[in-house]
Amino acid sequence: MELGNHVLDNIRANYDEIFSAERKVADYILKNPENTIRLNVSALAELSGTSDATVIRLCQHLGYKGFYQMKLQLAHDLGSEQLFSGNIQPKNPDNADDVIKEIVSNIMHAKANVDSEVIKKCVELILGCNTVHLVAAGNSIPTAIDFAFRLGRVGIYTHSSFMPEQQLNGVNLGSDKDVMIGISHSGSSKHVIQAFELAKKRNMSTISVTDLPGSPVTKLSDYALSTGIEFSSVYIFGAASHIYISAILDILLYFIARAKKNEAQKEETDNVEYFLSETKI
Repeated sequence: MELGNHVLDNIRANYDEIFSAERKVADYILKNPENTIRLNVSALAELSGTSDATVIRLCQHLGYKGFYQMKLQLAHDLGSEQLFSGNIQPKNPDNADDVIKEIVSNIMHAKANVDSEVIKKCVELILGCNTVHLVAAGNSIPTAIDFAFRLGRVGIYTHSSFMPEQQLNGVNLGSDKDVMIGISHSGSSKHVIQAFELAKKRNMSTISVTDLPGSPVTKLSDYALSTGIEFSSVYIFGAASHIYISAILDILLYFIARAKKNEAQKEETDNVEYFLSETKI
């Protein structure tokens, strides 16, 4: 499959050769190409009355590696400023003040999507587990590493890595007393999905933290935290901002740290801060 091939032409040329279930997906894409590039695989499956697996099979039968690659090509075909994350830029702030205003507006939007009861349950799981396994892919990895570091500073034992193989190995060596947190902007990263499937085999409790709601990882997780922010001007091609996901992680960290204040472990974490004080003037 050449990336220069138009997706809609590709679908029409191969329509008679694809399975009946896949034709439902193809029909939706042909009728709604512009909306398709705004969707994740789970959303397209729901709108077409099929399953995630059917959407992926259609894309592969058409010669693409998966839905993500097909969506990028479709966006290119339509001449859109398609984001690497799957979002469309709705506007283009041209000064710092406007960018900050949009960030604040989006954080307030995320506020409406965060369920306090789910946050409370996630905090309880993290406080009561042996190890928190942080899993992420691509440019979500630094966010996961940062959160792992900060959890460690408040006395929570964590495992994470810049290497996907080490992330998965950590989950594989875990137990039902551990918690796995998968961080993914799109919620469609194959590596993160694999980690959730592996965590289930280890009977771990799982938490997903995403921007896009209704994604594959949210369906696999026991508890899903999503900002609900699908479109934002502060996303740039190939490097979606994680400001909003970080806001959710900061909420978790705040309640975890507050709960830790009355525990005996606090003395030890204070010692860490004391030792590190030597590095500051």
